[in-house]
Amino acid sequence: MVRRLPRDAEPVCSLILARVSRSFESIRAVIESLRPPVPRGLLNALCLGVLRNYKLLAEAAAGCGARVERPFPRGPRGWLTLVAAYEAMMRPHIPLERIEAKTGVDRGALQCMRSLDAKELVRGRPRLEALSILYSQPLWVVEKLQQAEPPGGIEALLRSFQEPTPLWLRVNIKAVNLGDALERLSALGVEARPDPVLPDVVEVVKTEPGAIERLPRSLFYPQDRSAALVGNVAVNVAPRASTVLDTFSAPGNKLAHLYWRLGTAYAAAVDLSQRRMEAERRLHRSQGVALVDYVAADARRLPLRGGAYELAIVDPDCTSMGRLGHSPETRLFLEEAGPQLLRRLTRLQLRSLLQAAASLKRGGHVVYSTCTLTLEENEDVVRKAMDEGGLEPADTRPVLGVPGGVRGSQRVYPHLHRCTGGFVAALEKA
Repeated sequence: MVRRLPRDAEPVCSLILARVSRSFESIRAVIESLRPPVPRGLLNALCLGVLRNYKLLAEAAAGCGARVERPFPRGPRGWLTLVAAYEAMMRPHIPLERIEAKTGVDRGALQCMRSLDAKELVRGRPRLEALSILYSQPLWVVEKLQQAEPPGGIEALLRSFQEPTPLWLRVNIKAVNLGDALERLSALGVEARPDPVLPDVVEVVKTEPGAIERLPRSLFYPQDRSAALVGNVAVNVAPRASTVLDTFSAPGNKLAHLYWRLGTAYAAAVDLSQRRMEAERRLHRSQGVALVDYVAADARRLPLRGGAYELAIVDPDCTSMGRLGHSPETRLFLEEAGPQLLRRLTRLQLRSLLQAAASLKRGGHVVYSTCTLTLEENEDVVRKAMDEGGLEPADTRPVLGVPGGVRGSQRVYPHLHRCTGGFVAALEKA
């Protein structure tokens, strides 16, 4: 029997967030699978707003006598309380009687929440704990981000996670020059402007509904400029590479980027998941990518001949702290996993980087990238790989970010570079 969904945004949002908190799927993916009878734009905005403020909303609701679950709700009832808190605190135009009717939360508690000042809620707390609540991030995540000493300070970085990032498109400049690409985009309903640093990336300024989905994938692909930096660094460091290895390859956008820039290079795409590799095959077909062997394997134990490749990309699983704004579901996953997650990930990252290095020819290059900002997953991994794998720093142009803590690396921050955060290092096999 198919469950009939409510027709009001508040209870539907609570159902969506309950599923997100159990599976850590994206809000957008859950909305697509449920197909609720509520306008999707409205629903997406409401659920994103609640998720980006879940700790602050829980603090306010508890202070006003509502029952809340910590560190975050698991079921629809708990999330509905936070939805009510969000509308009371951050949507003052919505009458309290309407919120009470849609959520069942007592009007007296709602009135209390509406009158609260967020900074008063955290007065007297240690600074990082207060920031954890105000910007709704796990405390251990705030502590790790603080250790990275982001330019402009930790609060500027956390504030940027509360705002959406611009939409960027990668352009196939081997098939169309950038000027013609901008004209073609305009004709298709997308107003865009060139990235000031990356030669094959444009920023979407304005778009007609559905226009992005209609773009020809052989010419344009939505890809954040932080991710597109990786391919640009790889092309700069190895412009004539004819054999490419891409580990953790799925969904395949970085390898497709290299193919657009390097032409008909042979590539091995390695990923542990057969399902994700099927998605990669479909993406590559849509982007005209050929000459790829797809290998379902563990990047820590590559079943490939050593010394065979001129260029390798290693973009391993990570804590994704650079995407806390773009994908706020990550906050719940990191809250659940805790700091012990770092130990498992850094072992994976180092072993995979060393395996990729062993697959390179002498004088070959490996580009290591993550979408996270911890020192442990970035500079520490690169230092150990240089010590153990016979690797030397290489050039990381073009320079989009700020210098990393090891030579031949750069860091990208959302509050400075208007994209998701990340890290890129280029290394040469001595």
